[in-house]
Amino acid sequence: MSLEEREQKALARWKSPRDTLYNRGLTALVVGVSRFVMRRMNSVTIDGAERYEALLSRGDRGLLTFSNHMSLFDDPLLVSNLRLPKYSEIRWVGADALNFFGSRLMAHIFSAGKCAPIVRGAGLDQRGLDFLRDRLVDGGWVHMFPEGGRTRDPSALLSHPFKAGIGRLMAEARPIALPFYHHGMHDVLPVGAKIPRPRKKVRMVWGEPIDCEVLATELGGVSGPRLWEALTERTYELLREMELAIHPLAPASEAVA
Repeated sequence: MSLEEREQKALARWKSPRDTLYNRGLTALVVGVSRFVMRRMNSVTIDGAERYEALLSRGDRGLLTFSNHMSLFDDPLLVSNLRLPKYSEIRWVGADALNFFGSRLMAHIFSAGKCAPIVRGAGLDQRGLDFLRDRLVDGGWVHMFPEGGRTRDPSALLSHPFKAGIGRLMAEARPIALPFYHHGMHDVLPVGAKIPRPRKKVRMVWGEPIDCEVLATELGGVSGPRLWEALTERTYELLREMELAIHPLAPASEAVA
């Protein structure tokens, strides 16, 4: 699919960051501001963080975390409140090319923050997804929002179906995948808001780790795009189960047994 001129310019602005003192300092500043927003202006509780922390010493396996998406800055506001490894080991994240690389200044900041541009509607064969797959193959940590954008549901429920990019990453890199579900970020930073709102409560819950090698084997006989789609649907099922268990507005008729 041919890209529009502004999408091509956004991709051209992206540079994979080096582990420099400047980039480490800029990232530390963002982490500090994010923690202030979530811990001082608001409150956040994190359940199951030990599952995430146990995977920080996972050896050479890639780590693919994924979650629902409620606000423009779910990352870094939420992720910054975890126990983070050093700069070279913190997450890479897929980010909308136009929103985060639309100017040179934005591209500079978000490149330093280890964001990789994803062009919406450009298909699965694109540079940003290739880059994130390679980071997983190399044993790195990648975070994805498989909804492909913030939910527009009035109750902040999951959007469906998910985008198949996450299934491609799972199939081609075979990482350990770890979901988390959060609720409350739509109150902290509603769609259209530019400044975080104070005195809101946010809850973040980690699920169980998934070995994508094992999961792909369980889907024996399926390969290529069909495997990507099957794995993508599994990520939705996992997050939906978590949503039904903890979301105060999830339909009672669909409650998990």
